[in-house]
Amino acid sequence: MSATVGAAVRAHRKERGWSLDRAATRLGVSRRLLTQIESGSANPSLSTLLSIANGFGIDLTSLIAKTPGAVDAVLQPDNGSAALLWSTDAGSAARLVVGMGPLEMWVWRLEPGESKRSDAHSAGSLEALIVNAGRVEVDIEGGESHTVDAGQSLIFAADVDHGYRSVADGAAEFHLAVFDPIDNPAGR
Repeated sequence: MSATVGAAVRAHRKERGWSLDRAATRLGVSRRLLTQIESGSANPSLSTLLSIANGFGIDLTSLIAKTPGAVDAVLQPDNGSAALLWSTDAGSAARLVVGMGPLEMWVWRLEPGESKRSDAHSAGSLEALIVNAGRVEVDIEGGESHTVDAGQSLIFAADVDHGYRSVADGAAEFHLAVFDPIDNPAGR
């Protein structure tokens, strides 16, 4: 994944004729981190990838797509081989299974007691999850926490900081859809 993202970042930077210094400023990352990302030696966080995509004026899925360019449909033939964007030593992980423009579909696994925070998305953003196994507590800043059991779903405005935590004895597994209209400049 790191090499694929690095090659994509380098290609987008060169396509625009940006030096490393100019790109770092425009993308909101340090020159050193940008160099590490382009060489495939860094494992950038999701927030860093979103910052880079926004700086290029593209959505996250376009940044990490194996098939660049405009498409009418995206088929992920094997969800197990989809882009792994974060993982923990305990076994928690999230895969961006498929996405197009402002819409992303994720598969998450959170081991018992593990959690993951997310920064606020742009105004008008939504997140929806369907819990397949376990129990997930969703903490929405400025609001209440919601506990979502296997077989239940939740949708919420994602324009505030929020987080997910596994609160069952076993791992929580869920599908997460993210709709972020502003992170997709082509959709503006």
